[in-house]
Amino acid sequence: EGDRLLLGLSGGKDSLSLLHCLLEFKKKLPINFDLEVCTIDPMTPSFDPSPLIPYVESFGLKYHYIKDDIVARASSSGRDGKIVSSLCAFCARMKRGNLYSCARKNQCNKLVLAQHLDDCAESFLMSVMHNGFLRTMKANYKVNAGDIAVIRPMVYCRESLMTDFAKSANLPIINENCPACFEEPKERARMKKLLSREETLYPNFYDNIRRSILPLMHEDATAILRCYTEETVAKSRKENHKRFYPKGKKRGTGDKEEEKKESFGSAEIIETVHTNKRQKTTLANASDDDLLREIAKRKAAKFHLSGALGRLPNGGDDDDDPTGQVCTLNGGNGSIPCRELME
Repeated sequence: EGDRLLLGLSGGKDSLSLLHCLLEFKKKLPINFDLEVCTIDPMTPSFDPSPLIPYVESFGLKYHYIKDDIVARASSSGRDGKIVSSLCAFCARMKRGNLYSCARKNQCNKLVLAQHLDDCAESFLMSVMHNGFLRTMKANYKVNAGDIAVIRPMVYCRESLMTDFAKSANLPIINENCPACFEEPKERARMKKLLSREETLYPNFYDNIRRSILPLMHEDATAILRCYTEETVAKSRKENHKRFYPKGKKRGTGDKEEEKKESFGSAEIIETVHTNKRQKTTLANASDDDLLREIAKRKAAKFHLSGALGRLPNGGDDDDDPTGQVCTLNGGNGSIPCRELME
């Protein structure tokens, strides 16, 4: 109620389908919200989204058409001021930054993106295979500054639904024929083929994928999993240490780490959720599930990675290699950190 939404409209079937869904929501739902639309024109010769201008304005919506010569900027935004290694990845990152700026300038508190279940499944596999970490696109999260929420209303919908709707409604799809996108095989396209093959063997494959990634869509999931990963690694190092330092044998003081224990009184007030209603109770009266939630919340606060994925210690500088084709956790070897793109 009262939200100001900014829809990122590329002109593809997914974003155009989402535009029509939001228009229907405005007509039929008993919820008041404002809707504005933004398109980023990267000014490439083979991609011209300008036909969207009269189409969007015909719905009476406020339309932000932003021209950004991303191609020119890419020629000097790579390592040591040289051309970027992948124009496609660089363009995606610049478009996202422009969308955030447009939302702030126009007091929109939510950025609406049109990724669907197929996109989330592909991101999940890419993260597992290239990052070694369980993560995917989130359905609802706040950006680094905390002033804008990114929402993806179509994350439970299959891509085929958007394809069928776009054809039946005769939507004016803008085909993106940028040659940079086809210079080399894209990893996401390879994931799409892999998932398609598996679906022919297991018809319920995407239903199972949806249930599997649902916990990963929680806003604190990345921070909590990072915390658990660090704790598990630390525990394994302790076990290895016991092997090399038997009982009674002292370590060097330089190897010793201080352990901090966090304690809190049983009368401390915590927030609980019952039947979708938020309530407050004390730790002493909290149920086991409520205590587990509180522990997870505190771990997330301690290890929270702000934004899509915060900077990791000792690595992952965005300026080192911001535009490699394949996303990895810290970048390097022709890859990019998947911070913004993976979410």
